[in-house]
Amino acid sequence: MFLIFGLPLLGLVCAVILNKLFPRAKFRGYDILPFFFIYACHLISLKQSKPEFLPYGFFFFFILVIILTIAEAIKNKNIALDKIMREIWNYLTVNTIFWYIGLMFMLI
Repeated sequence: MFLIFGLPLLGLVCAVILNKLFPRAKFRGYDILPFFFIYACHLISLKQSKPEFLPYGFFFFFILVIILTIAEAIKNKNIALDKIMREIWNYLTVNTIFWYIGLMFMLI
């Protein structure tokens, strides 16, 4: 139960530390949050005795989206790949946070 609450907090602390250490980097501290939140969602799924493939299924779906985006960017050649990757990664970050919050409500 400690890891369900501790992992997202640890991810947030790591994000703040990364932002302080590398203020001018292209990546942001919150870019690492999906790794912490996906595993926390996995632990909540185990606690509820729900199918535990859900967090990883979402992560693999995201990887599929990245592959399709790269293929489309290569085919059309006028799409900025780094901009698209940044938007997709931000989408993953927001979705994992909302997914975690939703699973927390279901846990209560």
